[in-house]
Amino acid sequence: MKKLLLAVSLLLFAAFTTAASAYETVDVKNGGAIKGVVKFKGSIPPNESIAIDKNIEVCGTAQVLNEYLVYDSRLKNAVVFIDSPKQGKPLPKDSVVTLNIRNCRVSPLVSIGFVGGKFVFKNEDDILHTLQLKLWLEYQRLASARPLKDGATIYNIAFPTKDKQIEKPIKEYYRYHTDTGFIRVTSNSDPWMRGYVYVFDHPYAAVTDGRGEFVLDNLPPGEYTLNVWHEDAGLQKKNIKVTPSGTVEVEIEFGQ
Repeated sequence: MKKLLLAVSLLLFAAFTTAASAYETVDVKNGGAIKGVVKFKGSIPPNESIAIDKNIEVCGTAQVLNEYLVYDSRLKNAVVFIDSPKQGKPLPKDSVVTLNIRNCRVSPLVSIGFVGGKFVFKNEDDILHTLQLKLWLEYQRLASARPLKDGATIYNIAFPTKDKQIEKPIKEYYRYHTDTGFIRVTSNSDPWMRGYVYVFDHPYAAVTDGRGEFVLDNLPPGEYTLNVWHEDAGLQKKNIKVTPSGTVEVEIEFGQ
């Protein structure tokens, strides 16, 4: 019964968010760009290490979380996105989010995906792994006497053997929204494994590279709210005005 109620809730939520999203693909004329860098100021927090007590021949005896990958004060793995644009260029065609398990880690740690694309799950380890993708549901947390810790499980993938590959669709209601948030990647067989996926119904999103850099291009001229998220540093917002054929250069700073 609980599974049935959750399924009905997800369907109702999917219908609501589909109607509410209303992103329109248009021919962008004189589009502008946002080019920027995400930095971390001050002392970098120490990396937490998690002890491992099984499959150590593959997983090792410990894993360092590596939450803060900083090079020359520049922060990798921050998700940068426009908050609910109304219109713009089309979504990337045939987009794929590949989540690969290697040495008991999910790689990449942070990904972005787009509605209509697909997940590709891979296992390179010669041991059993499982992955769960959990979608945060804010309304469920508020309404339930027993809220789900990490959200509702949308995929539960088992890899009994090495080199197994599984594909799943990225559905409309997986998209990032204030009521859903991002998708958390977890594992009940290997509790130290983690990952994050942001799904969007528009193309204006990116993950910062090893130099903390990102580019969002071909934006219709106008005013936008730029969001920058990092798994430990938090969320920042910045108002941006994009001019015709112009490039706005921005710097976002986390830390002390």
